[in-house]
Amino acid sequence: MDFDTLTSVMAEQFSRLSPQLQHAARHALDRPDDVALMSMRGLAAGAGVHPSTMVRLARTLGCGSYARFREPFQQRLRVRPGGYLDRARDLQARGAGGAGQALLREVLGTVESNLRETFDANGAGNFIACARAMAAARKLYVVGLRSVFPVAFFFHYAYRMFRDNAVLLDGGGGAMADDLRSFGEGDVIFAISFDPYTFETVRAVEYARHHGGQSVVMTDSPVSPILQSPAGGAKEHRLIIRTESPSFFHSISAGITAAEALIALMIAEGGQPALDSIKESEGQLDTFHAYWHGKPEGHAGRKVRPAIK
Repeated sequence: MDFDTLTSVMAEQFSRLSPQLQHAARHALDRPDDVALMSMRGLAAGAGVHPSTMVRLARTLGCGSYARFREPFQQRLRVRPGGYLDRARDLQARGAGGAGQALLREVLGTVESNLRETFDANGAGNFIACARAMAAARKLYVVGLRSVFPVAFFFHYAYRMFRDNAVLLDGGGGAMADDLRSFGEGDVIFAISFDPYTFETVRAVEYARHHGGQSVVMTDSPVSPILQSPAGGAKEHRLIIRTESPSFFHSISAGITAAEALIALMIAEGGQPALDSIKESEGQLDTFHAYWHGKPEGHAGRKVRPAIK
């Protein structure tokens, strides 16, 4: 039985399974890589069921043994498409024939797993250390290009609500090197990059390290090229982000949430200066009528040009 056939059987029989078997089946459908890579006991522990439940699930689905149940998941991992186009073709194949609902469940399940594993694996202490390193920076340089630019932009935008010492290295006009020129002792670079890693981000982090500052790295692997070494160093903090996705492109949902968490930690420890800065930022935005608060009285149906004082 191949992977597609097995998962189709699981979906068809799901409503007839016992609650415990349903729990195990849902975990297997949401975490196919774990079925392929983890031991039966490890997978059962992650699903919150007894190992014998996984054996019963395999037999109920007609696999005979857990080893035979696991084989299609391992085969899927071996032949899973690598390039964008191949993954897109695989996505179309899995979503064909009215399978959109199952695909949406897979997307949601993967995002939930990414979030849970990211926060569990890094731990509160690591998040706090990253936040404190950035909060102590003389100047904070933020870089995240291509698909992770939304993570970098969101972090930079929110950070500037309460601190004015951030530089977003977006490479505008080809000026990445120029924006990094003053980086030095006491500065911190916050670098974000997931596989496939952007060359400019790797170079920016290398430059920052060679010029005496610290780095806070958000990436997807302990062997990512934007990390100093697998073991790290005294001047490097890291967050390893899970980016699994059933789509053709990696997921940035856990990265965005990790950025939100870092901002929240810095605000929580920012004291009165952070509150004063946020109050000032809100006042400045109100001056520019940045947000919609309804049409001013007497101007219904007309476009109003906000007055700048």
